[in-house]
Parts: sequence; C-alpha cells; structure tokens
Amino acid sequence: MYKRIASRIAASAAAAAVALGAAATLAPAAQAATPAARTAHTSPWLSGSELPLATTFRWKAEPKTRHTSTGPWQALYSCEFSSPEQLHVTSVTGMQFQGVDRHVQASQALFHFKDSATARKALSDIEHDYAGCAKHLNSGHPIDIDSGKPDHWTLTRTATRADGAAYRLVGRDSAGKPATAPDLSPDSQELFVQHGATISVLGLYALNGKIDNASGAASALRAMSYRLSHA
Repeated sequence: MYKRIASRIAASAAAAAVALGAAATLAPAAQAATPAARTAHTSPWLSGSELPLATTFRWKAEPKTRHTSTGPWQALYSCEFSSPEQLHVTSVTGMQFQGVDRHVQASQALFHFKDSATARKALSDIEHDYAGCAKHLNSGHPIDIDSGKPDHWTLTRTATRADGAAYRLVGRDSAGKPATAPDLSPDSQELFVQHGATISVLGLYALNGKIDNASGAASALRAMSYRLSHA
C-alpha cells in the first residue's frame, strides 16, 4: 500500500496558482553606480526534471492536483512518530507528479507553520523520527501481512544539508521480497528542506526496488532549498 505525502491531501480541484516573481535585472553599464540586483524569485514547486531518477521515470508535475488542507491528517511522512499536532502544522499543500511507471509514485508537499521557529523545531522533530525509524519499525519482530515471514526495515540518510535531509526506507521479508505493512511502501525516498515558516517535502514511493538509487538526492535537496528560499 502506498503511503504518499500528497495522497492524504490531494483533491480534484486545483489550489490557487503560485505567483512567479520577475527575474533579476542588471543596471546599464553607463550608470555611474550599479544598484544592487534584485533577488530572482521562483516557485517553491519542483519541476519534474528536478526530481531524483528523472531520466528514468520522466516525471511531469501535475499542478491541477495542487490542493491545500488544514487537516486532520492520518500521517504526513513514512517515519512519522510525532503527530501533525505535535509538529504544529497549520496547513499542507500537496501536488502529484506523473511518471512513465504507474507503480511508482511521486509527490511534493509544503508544510506550513505559524513562524520560522516552529518550522525549524518541526524539522528537528522529523529528523529525530527518522533517526529512530528503523529501530521503531523493527521492534516487536514485525510479520509480513502477505507472506507471514519476518520483515526487516533499513533506513539510510542519503543526503544532508544545513536546512534539510534526505532518507531512503526499504522493507523486505526474510525471503528478500518487498515487505507488506500497513500504510508503508516497501521502498521510499523522502526529502525535507526548511526555510522560513515552510518545510518542503518530496516523496518517491514504489512496491519494489526501482527507486532505491538515491544518487540524485543531494541534487534534489539543493533544488528544493533554492526554490523554497527564493519563493
């Protein structure tokens, strides 16, 4: 069963479009003093080409799926042991991406908070959740719903920035087959970046190892950080 960030909040109606700022302009060379260039503004939403494994899945953003919700939410990310209420999320805006493989899902969400201090604390809580994720999921010796064999989960931190981090979560039963567990994909990549009062979240989810190559995580984090900080 897929656990997709935006699946909890997506709806058929599109949210209001995100405004795009004008690009920075340079003063003419003839002027005696060159004024400071204006900061270029962009959208916080990624393009399909900025996602990990873009050449494999040829992601296309679907702006019409953009929708904002004020909750309640069952869960917002795979390793969520802090509830949305504990994180003090005020609203979530989500968007889906379409790829060439219908068994692989991708989505982006913006978690909104009342101020930057609350958002920073929420990112810290999210990182704490992921630090203990594998231990938590493996506690009690979980049994696979489908195969009846023991499941084992592995969590890898695939990229790190001062303003965020990326993770890969993989679950397999004792025979090496993808794990089946409530509300968890056996293979996922989730990336988080915080700037101001917002956390940008990107998730890739699959029922097998097709998305386990995390070599694009650092690049995607950089794109997320740039877009969010220049929005």
